[in-house]
Amino acid sequence: MSDLEYEMEQEAPTREEHSLESWGALGTAERRVLGVLFHKHAGQSFSSLLPPEVWAKEGLSGAEANLAFAMLRRKRWISSVHKSWGECTYYIPQSHLIVLTLVCTDFTNHMVEAMNEPVMRVICEAKPHVAAELLHLVAWIEREALPLTSKGTIHKRSVQKLSTLTILSPADFEDLNIAYEHADLYPVHVVILLDMLVCLNLVQQTNKGLEIRQERLQQWISLSWSEMHREIFQVCMERYGGSQPVMQHFRYQLALLAPGLNGWYRIRNEQDHTKIKSWLVALAGWGFGEVGETADGALAFRWLMNPAELMDIRRSARSVEADVVRLHARVESEETFARVYVQPDFEVMVPPDVSPEVCWGLEHYCERMTRDQMTIYRLCKERVEKAESIAGGQKGQSAVQFLEKYSYGRLPEHVMAALADWPRDCETETTKQTQTQKQDTVSLVEKVGLNSIHKSPSFVYRPDAQGLLQGRMKTGMTAGPNAASLHHMEGVEQEEPSWSLRKTDVPETWHREWRKYHVSTARQIALQAIEWQVKLGVRKGEDTFVLIPQHVKGHERWTLEAWCLLDSGELVCTTEWRTFTPEGWDTMRLILPDHV
Repeated sequence: MSDLEYEMEQEAPTREEHSLESWGALGTAERRVLGVLFHKHAGQSFSSLLPPEVWAKEGLSGAEANLAFAMLRRKRWISSVHKSWGECTYYIPQSHLIVLTLVCTDFTNHMVEAMNEPVMRVICEAKPHVAAELLHLVAWIEREALPLTSKGTIHKRSVQKLSTLTILSPADFEDLNIAYEHADLYPVHVVILLDMLVCLNLVQQTNKGLEIRQERLQQWISLSWSEMHREIFQVCMERYGGSQPVMQHFRYQLALLAPGLNGWYRIRNEQDHTKIKSWLVALAGWGFGEVGETADGALAFRWLMNPAELMDIRRSARSVEADVVRLHARVESEETFARVYVQPDFEVMVPPDVSPEVCWGLEHYCERMTRDQMTIYRLCKERVEKAESIAGGQKGQSAVQFLEKYSYGRLPEHVMAALADWPRDCETETTKQTQTQKQDTVSLVEKVGLNSIHKSPSFVYRPDAQGLLQGRMKTGMTAGPNAASLHHMEGVEQEEPSWSLRKTDVPETWHREWRKYHVSTARQIALQAIEWQVKLGVRKGEDTFVLIPQHVKGHERWTLEAWCLLDSGELVCTTEWRTFTPEGWDTMRLILPDHV
């Protein structure tokens, strides 16, 4: 088994997804607990369950909430890790966030809504997609190398070149407030691009510098643009947005609840305006969409790439497809075989739908002049000579053969003549020196097997990948450089609740029968309900009230303060804070979780 096959096999269990059917199989208490935790924490880690007062407002006793939490852990809706110093933290796995965003609408505030009218103005246009920028950057690293100084940093001259090499700029990402080492040396857009390359396994960081992983690179350029966009978008979602739960909610809502392609969606969140705008501007910088402004000054956004495809809904939630995909206007975009235009002045015009493999070949024969919807390259003698000196050019083709295959019409005669003459000027010795190196690379690619990889590209990005921005992960699964100190808990060991352990210490009639008690005994029962964090039922005539007791005040003439359940729905329960006296009911009983 190859290293690649082994990594794919190891990754498969971690991609297990839960459908809406598994959500429907949860009990009412489990859904409420999960909904509240999702609203509070999103995919962030937390160290303890919320206090009983919070659950009381949701119509749950503390005992019910604890029992539901234990069941959610057992059913893998909530995972946990132990830190080396003994602390246990919990988190909702990333694989559940899509489904929870769609079904927990009663718990979270909607931050996006469709617009019927156009925006007043576009404040941030989309740049050409970032996938081609990554190819351009990798090609430059392959030619120039990216060694490190004795201090472990990239040379300042190389950083300056990287900064101007791309159409991205610091303004696209500076408001994200990403913290990283050597911020005085590395512009934020350079750090993000290099971090992407590391997370996508295209580049690895060694003691010598950043080195290209050739086998991964060959697999990457065999993907389509849409497959590249999907992998890149996963990196962006997990690493570069704000770590606050509200921002994670916003990112998922924007992708799942604003599914229309080219349609404007209004942003409904003034409180986090700056943070949200920074994320939208970053999306525009990566080429995923555009940012607009409404007549009343609110932010708006429209997708230029299908968010359902970017979120990979069909692959990541197979059994949810029928329920989730109907929320999205699916626009199936098939890759067409596009060609380039070779001009008499040696420029090559590249439409946006030209495949990554062709663009990768042009990077070796040309210099990139401009990058826009139509990218302009210029054939370069030095690069043609170098490319053809290494095992006969790209995929064993000469520059003439390559361009004839992928260009419209015949090549201009003088361009063909120049391309044929340039390699002859190259030293034969150079060919001998580089022949072995190229053959080794070709052999490695053949061993990997590109055809099988193209059918299953999900191996590229793993959420646990360690990039340059340590500690930017958005779930409780990893924690940057301290990830090694985390130990996933395979089994779920839950302590027996106090009401279950001590149920035999009180008369069975207290929780089995509706009975009238002496005022002092009634007080004991109310105190027992508070101690065990269970519900208390009281009846007056034909009316039954379910209470979640909080305080008992007084002794002989005592009162009970409790949350009273008024309307218990499937997900949301209406409660009211009330004060009761023992004269206010006829009969009573404890309501234990196993009776709910």
